[in-house]
Amino acid sequence: MKFDFLKNGWNLNEWQNKCTELTYKVVGVDELPDWLPSGLTSKFNSAVIASSGNSETYVGIIMGYRIDHHEIDEHPFVVAFDKNTKTEYSGLIGHGIWNPGRTTDIPDEMKRLISVSGLTVDFKFERKPELVSGTLEDLKNQGILNGYEASVSIIEKQRKNKSTIKATDRKHKIE
Repeated sequence: MKFDFLKNGWNLNEWQNKCTELTYKVVGVDELPDWLPSGLTSKFNSAVIASSGNSETYVGIIMGYRIDHHEIDEHPFVVAFDKNTKTEYSGLIGHGIWNPGRTTDIPDEMKRLISVSGLTVDFKFERKPELVSGTLEDLKNQGILNGYEASVSIIEKQRKNKSTIKATDRKHKIE
């Protein structure tokens, strides 16, 4: 697993307006924030914004889906807010190894459609939510919550053990 710090571009209120706690929504690439690296998001086919949280924390995830040769890879950006201390920690998770795998083989019919239409078509595949929005319980029922849960676990560990950013001034503070 690789974790790369990346400054979050939305404050807590913006995240909560985009995605309230314990929900998700599928978004198009054109709906992704401009503070995410365009070199990565330009490769995305679509993405999901999801969140978890309670009275003390809020964790937001933007899970981008990228076609990589004959597979679909997931690329999570994760941010954790501590509501009590007004701090946050954020970054990109790469090369994660979760079982079942977060890389999905592209079905033959999808390969054919890609060759005909390009990468801009909004494909459905096993690891992408069936509905355009819903609750985290819906993702659990579809059997695809594990990648989101793993991302939350990673950012919480990073947040507690590494660095924090004051949400008020967005300056890096190394502990």
